[in-house]
Amino acid sequence: MKQSIKKEKIRFRERWLLDIVLSIFVVILGLILDIRLGIGAFFGIIAGVFLRPLVKDLLSSDEKEEGQESRFLDTDILRENFSIPQNLPLPYAILDIRGKIMMYNEKFLEVFPCVDDARLVIDELMKTSGAGEVDYISVGNKCYEAALDHCDVMDKSGAVGAVLTLIMQDATEVCRLQKELAEKETVVGIILIDNFDDVVDSMDENRLPILSALIDRRLNQIASSVGGVMKKLEKDRYIFLLSKGSLKQLQEKKFEAFDEIKVTSVGQHIPVTMSMGIGMGGGSLDEAMQSAKAAMDLALGRGGDQIAIKNGEKYDFYGGKSGEIHRNARIRARVKAEALMELMRDASGILVMGHKQADLDSLGSCIGICAMAKSIGRKCNIVMNKRNAGVRRLCEKMEESGEFDGVIIKESDAMRILNDKSLVVIVDTHRESMVDSEQVLMAAKKIVVFDHHRKSTDFINEAVLIYHEPYASSTAELITEMIQHMDKTVKLSNIEADALLAGITVDTKNFCVKTGAMTFESAAFLRRNGADGIRVRLLFQNDMDVYKAKAAAVRDAELFMDHIAISICPSDVENSTLTAAQAADDLMNVTGIKASFVCCKLEDKIHISARSFGDINVQRVMEKLGGGGHLTVSGAQLSDCTLEEAKEKVRSAIKEYLEEEDK
Repeated sequence: MKQSIKKEKIRFRERWLLDIVLSIFVVILGLILDIRLGIGAFFGIIAGVFLRPLVKDLLSSDEKEEGQESRFLDTDILRENFSIPQNLPLPYAILDIRGKIMMYNEKFLEVFPCVDDARLVIDELMKTSGAGEVDYISVGNKCYEAALDHCDVMDKSGAVGAVLTLIMQDATEVCRLQKELAEKETVVGIILIDNFDDVVDSMDENRLPILSALIDRRLNQIASSVGGVMKKLEKDRYIFLLSKGSLKQLQEKKFEAFDEIKVTSVGQHIPVTMSMGIGMGGGSLDEAMQSAKAAMDLALGRGGDQIAIKNGEKYDFYGGKSGEIHRNARIRARVKAEALMELMRDASGILVMGHKQADLDSLGSCIGICAMAKSIGRKCNIVMNKRNAGVRRLCEKMEESGEFDGVIIKESDAMRILNDKSLVVIVDTHRESMVDSEQVLMAAKKIVVFDHHRKSTDFINEAVLIYHEPYASSTAELITEMIQHMDKTVKLSNIEADALLAGITVDTKNFCVKTGAMTFESAAFLRRNGADGIRVRLLFQNDMDVYKAKAAAVRDAELFMDHIAISICPSDVENSTLTAAQAADDLMNVTGIKASFVCCKLEDKIHISARSFGDINVQRVMEKLGGGGHLTVSGAQLSDCTLEEAKEKVRSAIKEYLEEEDK
């Protein structure tokens, strides 16, 4: 030991002697070249002499810590300082901070005979960063509660390091009981024969009891087959109680048992259609019932003849393959009109607005509401931020007439006149994200909604009055119905009648799509009140660039699965979304085409227009892309993607829809 110290002192003196010689040489050389350089070298050497011991101590300290860490993380050293009781009744293992298994007991080996098989479980638990959170894992046919946690270990020298501890507990029976309890949770269903009155009107009254008995019998058979309970509440309404596990069985079969209700017949009458709303979750029957009611409202709002399931905020839909159920709406129109007039009389001001990128149905409906307000001496303003080409000609006609000076205002002006007593009327949309001004909607205290689109999950819940009829051809038709059945006569000017007729015309594709008896009755009423078909047609004229863009979209369309047309509309024309919709309509005139999808880009979004004759439910296809609409007319908007990517998403949505239909 003494000899090693002596040798170390000799080496130390030799290093110092060499350093002094080199320092003197550097200083002399610096003075020869430049006196300032020599002086700088001298002071640099002096500073190095004083800083050298400090740097050395710092480096040696770091090396010592690294050495201790590496020594501490060594498996053999760990085993010397830590041991696992082999009689521990739970699977237990120690891992390094990277998740590598270092030690384990016999119970752990029983679960994982090959220790490497535990890697997948460890990787899953590592996502919790070793926070000790309990998670359920499956190994073979068993279920375990597992937790991964940090643990500090100290070796003999006092160095501390971190490892991970893995502990597992057999929870197979607990998992089984939880699953069984979840499957036995009671869910509530409300069933409605949604065209009961129409069926009764179409058949012999003597056969009605037989039909009702057959429907009751079939529904009770369905309930009995899944261990549920069916109870008739009214002539056309039932309550259905079943377990969540039984509901899954019906979902797997797409509720095909309920399709037999449609073929129930006791003679010549229209087919029976049924809607059902199912509520689940929430932890109580009361909450399940409220969810079932909300699901039923949504099913009927989407046209009926379908099943809607509400689980928390999530909705699932089944059916909906037929068109909307048409109902005699004269009484409803009169009731809604009277309610609207009462709200208008109590309001300090009235604001009406449609959806973004307004079309003639949206603006025409706004003008109809203004006419109703004018008939009782109330001022009404239309909120519209942008006037696109689709409504510009109508806006010009309004300005030329002199009847609508200052009626159309922007969002900023609307916010200035809005107060707690103002009435805000939303037309041609029921979705919060689609209104022309979300700011006005959020600030409004009293809201009224008139719409004909199939109901979506993001509908406006705060409305004090809703007139939502998906059977109607257009919102303009609903407004015209109310005007017809109002107690107080509304005097329509020529331009107001033209606007409402244009709204009906644009949504029915010149009275070819979604037309019912009320559609033609509304058109006849408007014609008697001064509407002119020629003036309306002039509102639909396109300039040459728009016509060429539409022709290009039709020309460049590609066939997908032999009977579906997909195309892109040029975006360098004004109001390209309207042009894309017109191109989608024109593609349906091609022989063999069952559905058409046309994409166009407007600002930073991709707009998709979808059309069909009913063989393909384009509403369900567009809902997969976040959109919606009707069985034959629908649309969607996509963000953060190119036109080609949008086309690929449309193809994927179509494939998914067709796969669901084939099941």
